[in-house]
Amino acid sequence: MKVIHSTVSALALGVALFQISPAVAQESSEAAEGSVSDGEIIVTALRRDQALSKAPVAIAAVSGDKLLAEGVTSAKDLQNVVPNIQVGPAGFSIRGVASTDFTEKGDPSTAFNLDGIYIARPTEQSLAMYDVSRVEVLRGPQGTLYGRNATAGVINVISNHPSDAVEVSGSAEYGNYNTVRLNGMVNTPINDSLAVRVAGTYNYHDGFTPTHDGHDALDDQDDFGIRGSVLAHLGSATTLYVSADYEQSYTNAQARVAVDRAIAQNDDHSLRYQNPGVDTYSKFHVAGVTAELNSDLGFAKLTYLAGYRKSKWRERASRNDIPAPFDPFTPNGDFISYQNHEQDSQELRLASQGSGPLQWVVGAYYFHEKTYTAPILNFPNFGFTLSYDLNASAKTMAGFGQVTYSLTPGVRVTGGIRYTDDKKSRVGTQYFGLNGTDLSFPSDYSGHYPGGGISGSKVTWKGGVEADITPDVLAYFNATSGYKAGGFNDGTPADVSPVPFYYRPETIISYEGGIKGTVLGRALYFSLTGFYYDYKDLQMGLVKNSGGAVTLNVPKADVKGIEFEGNWRVGSGTKIDFSAAYLDATFGDFFPLEGNTLVNFNGQELDRSPKFTGRVGLTQDFFLSSGGRISGTAALKYSSSYLVTDGNTATRIEQDSYTRTDVTLGYFAPDDRWYIQAFGRNLENKRLLGVFELASFTLTDPRQYGVRAGFKF
Repeated sequence: MKVIHSTVSALALGVALFQISPAVAQESSEAAEGSVSDGEIIVTALRRDQALSKAPVAIAAVSGDKLLAEGVTSAKDLQNVVPNIQVGPAGFSIRGVASTDFTEKGDPSTAFNLDGIYIARPTEQSLAMYDVSRVEVLRGPQGTLYGRNATAGVINVISNHPSDAVEVSGSAEYGNYNTVRLNGMVNTPINDSLAVRVAGTYNYHDGFTPTHDGHDALDDQDDFGIRGSVLAHLGSATTLYVSADYEQSYTNAQARVAVDRAIAQNDDHSLRYQNPGVDTYSKFHVAGVTAELNSDLGFAKLTYLAGYRKSKWRERASRNDIPAPFDPFTPNGDFISYQNHEQDSQELRLASQGSGPLQWVVGAYYFHEKTYTAPILNFPNFGFTLSYDLNASAKTMAGFGQVTYSLTPGVRVTGGIRYTDDKKSRVGTQYFGLNGTDLSFPSDYSGHYPGGGISGSKVTWKGGVEADITPDVLAYFNATSGYKAGGFNDGTPADVSPVPFYYRPETIISYEGGIKGTVLGRALYFSLTGFYYDYKDLQMGLVKNSGGAVTLNVPKADVKGIEFEGNWRVGSGTKIDFSAAYLDATFGDFFPLEGNTLVNFNGQELDRSPKFTGRVGLTQDFFLSSGGRISGTAALKYSSSYLVTDGNTATRIEQDSYTRTDVTLGYFAPDDRWYIQAFGRNLENKRLLGVFELASFTLTDPRQYGVRAGFKF
């Protein structure tokens, strides 16, 4: 592996040194390329610059300005503005495809990337987003260009990169729950070949969920982040982008509300009993460095992307009510999380350039993560405590290629392939202790993947065809495979258990067709997509009868649906954004309880898979003679009901259908040099069911309102 690292680094460095010259180059960073052209976002999700309406995939893109206006301050808020996406227990759920294993050995089903760097742990994916150029969400498996753990799809967060202009911007927000949000950015060129950008954010609000016992309210926020970046032009054809970021969060931790109150959504739904005399907390630190080298070789563009990230997480939080009436069948928990994580990744890509009929991209990818975790799980009603001392590691190597060939000026075919090799391991000790005694019983953990006759390598592929119906309207069809690595459960392969120690990779073959484009003089952008998944060996988290979380393979599931989305500029001051989705995601034969053939999930909906969702938003600008404008927005989202599984009992818990309304009204000075705006989010004050664990739920945010102001020059 050191040989591969050295070869990749040497190739990239050699190209940079070969082309260094004092010539001035235009900025060619991904953030600059993915800007807005003629009112339409340019995306780079398919490793080349394309207008959103020309990308032959199901993709949503939201600009940074739109995210700010919609109140999106972290990735978890994307579910409020993007169709068919939800926050799940281990990352994100897209079209009903999700992961339930949030432990150090589990993998998300949605690949989450920050400036091209894959973020492996869900705890890092929910941090603050600031100074963002855009967010791209690809729905459906992305097995060739992204590969690793992208069976559900991909979320790309692209930050603003340094530019050759002096820029300063800032914003401040105050709202209920004593909410304070501050954002700032300074960008300046140092000389003709070097520019620097520094951005930061601070976010605070009191807890949304008060307690009965005098503890501080939970579900609060107190975090700040800073990112510095440099863009250097190393001659006329090469750029080097380097960024470093740091973020920390100190809170009272999330509330885990007893399931009956969480479902009831009555006046008591936000109240919480905590562990008497014990203050809960959540402390998180993360830092990262990213480097991206781009070089124009004439016939192709060479990209080398490297990233390193390191985080520390410490948390103490209750599950369900403590104290609760003693009942060994009513689970509750006082959990302490202790986790150190680090990851590094490298990717080398070569993408064709020019206007010829053949467009191609080839590349190689390497990823490595290490996690040390030492949680302590106290189960008061069960009368025992589990503690751990574990080291986990995961490595991935992949090679990939994809070509698109123009059969005629208006018809293109695409083929792609990726080979991935995954390895995982986890070793350490679990200690079982009886509460109130000094007794402690250790047991070994030793898991290595591949194993048990299951291969750790996989070939994924893509085939597609696209045709220009008109110069502005595109039709396409893709068949794509997706793959998420298998793994192992707790203990060792030698343990006697009714549950297999190893679980298999989950795979999806997606068949997707669509039509998209712009009409009415490019005033209306629309995208209509239909899809069907052949979904096999879905990885689902449950709890054994004897205790202990396990991952099992569901032999088969079916997922199909239709999505319609777009925007319409009705006039010079009116814009309508819209989306609607129908989703039919169901289990095949699956018996979740050991030795019980009476409970079968066959035909039941997958978790977090509402059949109908939709959102419509109106933006209305009133232009003033001074050059300023008054701008108002109103957006209404609807979701039908959906189910969440209690992994202990296989009970399906229903989240009722709901609506969510968001509004803003503000004044914007000429050229948007400054603005002041009032906002209201979630006017219905509906707190939705979040992550389920030990007969309790987290809840989403309640109604929020306030004012914000900002400036830029």
